[in-house]
Amino acid sequence: MTRKLVSICGGISVALALAAAMALWIASPRRGTAKDTAQWDDKESRELMAALHHSHDVANAGDIEALKQAYIGDHGLVTFELDPDNATPVALRSKKEIDAHLSRVSAGINAQGTLFLDGPKMKCRATETFGICTEECTVRLKKADGTEQVDHFFGSGTAVKIGGEWKWVQWHMSVGAPREKVENSKAEAASGGRG
Repeated sequence: MTRKLVSICGGISVALALAAAMALWIASPRRGTAKDTAQWDDKESRELMAALHHSHDVANAGDIEALKQAYIGDHGLVTFELDPDNATPVALRSKKEIDAHLSRVSAGINAQGTLFLDGPKMKCRATETFGICTEECTVRLKKADGTEQVDHFFGSGTAVKIGGEWKWVQWHMSVGAPREKVENSKAEAASGGRG
């Protein structure tokens, strides 16, 4: 009888241990579950993408003041932009530096011709208050002499939602391909080689 009781108790203990282990396994976070995956909001992501498209439209219209309102910067985050003359990196460490850069770039472009940003390939992800976008874009500077300077860039931008509007606090631009010069419908690399 004692032996039978020990055997039953042992079986119950093993069953309880297995049940407890199963419950812990089910309750524990595992890779690929919602607990270790970013919880993006599809509606906010679409809204952020629309805001980035809008900034391209504003740039194409030459409205630098509207760009300055959307690109607010952040005192703790450095923005990495490109110098338009030679596509070398420029670090912008404050809102004041961002605004000065946008003004300088705008004046330089207006002196040379007309800027046009092609519709970029982009992806955006956002929560209700924070978002990030990546983009591949082509920037065309059409000059008065009929030539066109074409730059291809890769970029990422970080935005926050303030007062119901997306504002850009940090971004990073990099060169995606060598600069091209388009003349008589033929593209040439800026170094003189054929593209």
